[in-house]
Amino acid sequence: MRPLQHASLPAERVPGKGRLGSRRPEIPPGTMALMGSDGSTGDPAWIEPWTRGQGETRTLAFFERAWGGAADGVWSAPGRLTIIGEHTDYSGGLSLPTVTAHRTYVAARRREDSSVRIASEGAGDLAGPGETWEGRLSDIAPSSVGGWPAYVTGVLWALRERGYDGPGVDLAITSCLPADAGLGSSGAVECATALAVNALWRLALDSDDAHAELAEACIDGEEAIAQAPTGGLDQHTQLRCREGEALELDFSERPPIATHRPLYFPDYGLCLLITDVRSRGRQRTAGYVERRDQCAAAAAALGVERLRDLVGVHGARFRIEGLPDPVLRARARHVVTEVERVIDVSAQLAGTGPAHERFVDIGKQLFRSHASLEVDFEASTPELNLAVDTAFRSGALGARMVGAGFGGSTLALVRRADADAVASDIDRAFTASGRERPRFLVV
Repeated sequence: MRPLQHASLPAERVPGKGRLGSRRPEIPPGTMALMGSDGSTGDPAWIEPWTRGQGETRTLAFFERAWGGAADGVWSAPGRLTIIGEHTDYSGGLSLPTVTAHRTYVAARRREDSSVRIASEGAGDLAGPGETWEGRLSDIAPSSVGGWPAYVTGVLWALRERGYDGPGVDLAITSCLPADAGLGSSGAVECATALAVNALWRLALDSDDAHAELAEACIDGEEAIAQAPTGGLDQHTQLRCREGEALELDFSERPPIATHRPLYFPDYGLCLLITDVRSRGRQRTAGYVERRDQCAAAAAALGVERLRDLVGVHGARFRIEGLPDPVLRARARHVVTEVERVIDVSAQLAGTGPAHERFVDIGKQLFRSHASLEVDFEASTPELNLAVDTAFRSGALGARMVGAGFGGSTLALVRRADADAVASDIDRAFTASGRERPRFLVV
């Protein structure tokens, strides 16, 4: 376990001056461009989002290749980026996510029978049966579908379990959202599918409350059909958060209470730089399940239903430090302090004080969040730590791992003019350490 490096940060820590500027290479339209990924130029590799038009055109063309004829329409859902509040949803806590410009697209067509046909353009990089899957609505049941189709068919199953029904569908899926990067790629597939089926089955689930219902169906489907545990952060963010805002989610209730927060980093020349460290944690699901169980055990040992119940309680820290099991003590400490960090960052975003002071405070909380996830939750990796530490040395206001951990991505709050310079520093650090070069996105 590495020592706690970011526990104390100077108040004057601010990004340095831009060295490489903010110019970005031209991106061919309608493609996921990886600039410099072959090592030929030394430039950082950027994954650029498709425009909505590019995504829709590409997906309609893929649908026609896969199933023939035209689709009835195209629906999409964004990636999820947790600003702060990781591993808190399943403990009834708070989280503060936003969404990416990178999206998953689903072209869909209503059928006259109960058949379901699904094609995925990116299936070659995913576990499953290949590019296509075919079945019937009545055949979808727990343990009946494996691999990537389970995340799609799970939505259909869950909606029918909730009393909604309709005919079979043809679906075709494309995405410019990198898979397995801690940005909710599975949730984006589910949510885009839910929006498509909502329209084709004429369910009229179009309000925020109705989208919460769709999110809960996605959660049920993922757990029952894909048999993957989820706390619901991805699905509620991807269906309820609008572009350019943060969404404070309170998981003390189900569905969680959503409070929309301004996300005005761009107004002050800031952005969130995402580093996909390309470290695919094989232990991600096992580690996630283990930590869920440990948090539940810590809550039981502390005499509360959920760890969130200790937030703001007098003497709670003393009670946590009194736990005899050091692992349960550390897990409980992370959840309680992480919820407190969410409260502070939400207050800073909603505040009216000097912007510089509020952004510096937010940056400190990002570093503290990563330190807690690394030390108390043991969810980080050497690659994630390297990206965070390099961003710190390169002048980022704050940085932390995002998602479940055990691989995936980090985010750094930086000046927009410095994003290329910070990305270059991280890229060089990975190259110098002999690691695979990372890829970068901007929110």
